[in-house]
Amino acid sequence: MKQIVTLIDATDELSRAGLAGVLIGTRYKPVGVKGGWKAVAGSGEPMPGIVILVLSGMIKDVAALSKKIEGMAELSKVVVLADCCEANLVRHALCAGTSAFLPRSVAVDTLIQALNLAVDGKIIISSQIAQEAFHNQEVDAEPKRTDSPEPATAPERPGRLSLREIDIVKRLVHGESNKQISRLLDISETTVKVHVKSILRKIRRSNRTQAAIWGLDHFPAAPGTRPSAMSNALSQGVA
Repeated sequence: MKQIVTLIDATDELSRAGLAGVLIGTRYKPVGVKGGWKAVAGSGEPMPGIVILVLSGMIKDVAALSKKIEGMAELSKVVVLADCCEANLVRHALCAGTSAFLPRSVAVDTLIQALNLAVDGKIIISSQIAQEAFHNQEVDAEPKRTDSPEPATAPERPGRLSLREIDIVKRLVHGESNKQISRLLDISETTVKVHVKSILRKIRRSNRTQAAIWGLDHFPAAPGTRPSAMSNALSQGVA
């Protein structure tokens, strides 16, 4: 069993020791370094395959945390264990590149499963956190179409997206696959893939989940609709 070096980034020794004990007997080789990621990044040593970032208490500077996660995510998979699972924090962490966001009360088996999925490139978030993070966000159930659509004004087209790309972002928010989107919009799957790549480039996001979260923030709410499909996709680790 190939071992994966796993950095435990926590401010307290108890958390580092506890997680190290949890990982005994798994393929994750724990490294608990005082100073966490900053110390490892400055050491010149090879970067860990996974970073378990432990967040204690309320996070006052979400922007600073997002910047830290971005730096980690460029080199390692990042799994967050947090006391606070407030919606703004969860969404910023996911947009910054977090592979998994879980409460610190998570069961050991669930944590190991999340680490396995993160290694496979999935994005994992518990269904409870997904509901709390996204339940107030609403989107259009279906994109509106007319025979002669009026050009959208600048505020309606954030990220310099085309009207077709905006349609696709709204479908991503609902957690729909390329095949589902191609059927709904009557275009080929290949065309959908090209549009998704263009969307990610324009809005400077790295995956579909981050694009969906971005879509929640940039498009108007439609009364009575909720992105439950997206929440389900997140909880299942679908990127």
